[in-house]
Amino acid sequence: MLIFVTGASGSGKTAVIPGLRKRLPEFDIHDFDERDVPSNADTHWRQQQTEYWINKGIENQRRGRDTIICGGAVYGEILACPSIHQIDDLAVCLLDCSDIVRIDRMRRRGTNEPTMEMLCWAAWLRVHAVDPSWCPEVIMEDSYDSMKWENWQGWERGDPRWHQPVVDTSGKKIDQITTEVVKWIEGEVSASYKDVRPDELRDDDLREEDNGMPGS
Repeated sequence: MLIFVTGASGSGKTAVIPGLRKRLPEFDIHDFDERDVPSNADTHWRQQQTEYWINKGIENQRRGRDTIICGGAVYGEILACPSIHQIDDLAVCLLDCSDIVRIDRMRRRGTNEPTMEMLCWAAWLRVHAVDPSWCPEVIMEDSYDSMKWENWQGWERGDPRWHQPVVDTSGKKIDQITTEVVKWIEGEVSASYKDVRPDELRDDDLREEDNGMPGS
């Protein structure tokens, strides 16, 4: 299984990594930005990095290990990456918080001063988590050449295939946020074990269904 914990700056997505590693040692957990972020990082770079981490998930999948990536990936970009169909099970959540909380966290961190552009990006991600049709040009313009936007382009709000739960981290300590994320991950893993998709049925099962035999 490949799991992405996403969010805009100040949402807590990087801060939860130590706690996730401690509480979920069976997972291979990475920071989306651990390969270094160039000074000119843009949409194209982010999408290439997302494809890189999907391929990391594919490698782990072959070894029988689940993967968690925490960072700035975007749900619509994840679904449009060329290798995403090789992932057996995918789960993506968005960590979010109020603007004031985000500003305060970033100022305490002292690395980047919060900007209006950053708040607008957080607002777009918030709507994107619910509605795939909301201003998709934000991520489609100047995109990585190999992106497969047709994987979800045309989907509307309410489509069951579009599923990105939002975890509100406002007013919560890191341990509390980590607990919520762990609970969500455990639920997704449990659900993946119960979910047998049609393309996973064995040939024998299909033959039994065709013959009207028990087991259909």
